[in-house]
Amino acid sequence: MTQIQWTKPVCQLDSDGLFVGMTEADLDIYARDGSYLIPGGCIEAEAPSDIPAGKAACWNGEGWDFIDDYRGRTAYDTATGQAVTIEKAGALSDGLTLEPRPSECHDWNAQKKQWQPDPDKQAALKARRQAAAWEAIKARRAQAVTAGVWVESAGKWFHSDASSRQQYIFLRTLPALPDNLQWKTMDGSFVQMTKTLLDELSMTLLTCEQADFANAERHRAAMLAADNPEAYDFSSGWSAAPEQ
Repeated sequence: MTQIQWTKPVCQLDSDGLFVGMTEADLDIYARDGSYLIPGGCIEAEAPSDIPAGKAACWNGEGWDFIDDYRGRTAYDTATGQAVTIEKAGALSDGLTLEPRPSECHDWNAQKKQWQPDPDKQAALKARRQAAAWEAIKARRAQAVTAGVWVESAGKWFHSDASSRQQYIFLRTLPALPDNLQWKTMDGSFVQMTKTLLDELSMTLLTCEQADFANAERHRAAMLAADNPEAYDFSSGWSAAPEQ
């Protein structure tokens, strides 16, 4: 007695003809030729064996072709370096590479099929980074100059912002300071401002300011000589500031 084979294995394909997996076709009980009801998107064929890594099996009508399969991987536009996700199997489209663009200063060499640095772009980028670093150094200098100064004889921190400096200049224009002139210091306490104290304060302001400007120039020279100006550390050498 012949045993009826109610199902048979068939290959399931996607819309691009790529092998997805195996499924079952049911015997057509109304057909007299023993045929099967083949599900949509399926073919009667042997499953592809040993599909190589990075490949997909594609049905060509007679057999299996193994084509490149980068689906789900990230590729990069050779014109812009922009990342795109590959959605279809097959060779990479022209204008795409699997190699990420190392930096905005690299261009794609189509002949060598690799990214290559552009010296002009690198120089321009470094110049922009140097300019930004110099602005940061100048901002730190301004912070140091206006953070306050320590006057040794008074044992106090005095304000050194632009408004306070104008007040000190005005005091120096007076023929004589008012008697018992009380001056508020940075800790909120008051001291008597005298000609001697004003002279010491003015000289301290000048000395600290000159030191901070010299320190900024020192950092600028070192930053310009650095390979990575944006990473240069310019935190050292500034005038002391009161604890916050």
